[in-house]
Amino acid sequence: MCSEPVLSVRDLCIQIGRQQVVDGLSFDVMPGERACLLGASGSGKSFTAKAVLGLLPPNAQVSGSIRIQGQEAIAIPAARRRADTRVSMVFQDSLSALNPLVSIGAQLREPFSRHHGLSRKAATHAAVSLLAAMGLPDPQRLIKRTPAELSGGQRQRVCIALAMACKTSLMVADEPTTALDVVTQAQVLGALREHTGTSGTAMLFITHDLHAASQLCQRAVIIERGVMIESGDLDTLITSPQHPFTQELVAAAHSVQPSKLNAADSFASIDYRKSA
Repeated sequence: MCSEPVLSVRDLCIQIGRQQVVDGLSFDVMPGERACLLGASGSGKSFTAKAVLGLLPPNAQVSGSIRIQGQEAIAIPAARRRADTRVSMVFQDSLSALNPLVSIGAQLREPFSRHHGLSRKAATHAAVSLLAAMGLPDPQRLIKRTPAELSGGQRQRVCIALAMACKTSLMVADEPTTALDVVTQAQVLGALREHTGTSGTAMLFITHDLHAASQLCQRAVIIERGVMIESGDLDTLITSPQHPFTQELVAAAHSVQPSKLNAADSFASIDYRKSA
């Protein structure tokens, strides 16, 4: 495995108007690694994701360093970035992320044709296979539909498939399972885990949900009010949390689960949206 990080964030500061939303944040994501940026709503995790993607709003003031594949990208908007520094994205709002006037098949074929040089027939086959891997029923029929004809959960899985099809070195997933039921969430997390494991794509998983993080990620960066408060191996953070905020999350798990369960089991069983 390459020793250089796919993503290196150093002393990232983001200010929106007079509000400091991210303050001195630093972390790395290594090739093939699944890392999560974990925090409550308003903690600055989504602004961090937007900075990595080059999608901050025009009124944002940003400083520090964001290096993707060794190339500085902090001041470069997404549309102007080099191909090897572009990042695939899974947005939280699946309806706005997809073109409402274009069929699912046409939208999924495009990255296979553009980035991998596949013919229309081969790109269609690849799109169908990917949708099947996401647990979507009858993908041959689904590719003929428009986004409005799909449920929210189906659209989100299409968005994840679209990000997978781009096959970038880094994927950023911003709360991608929020709109999904428990069974569908497990299918999607399994597909994300398998994709990163076989493709070598690194992932930055943005979430407030420790249940999802514990199923998918190997390492966590925990932030509160724009500041990193703790980071490290996810299992270690669960079993030996150091910061009071992290300790509260573990304590919440133990307060619901029988004491004989370890912290990892507790994390895998609780939805932390209310406690976080």
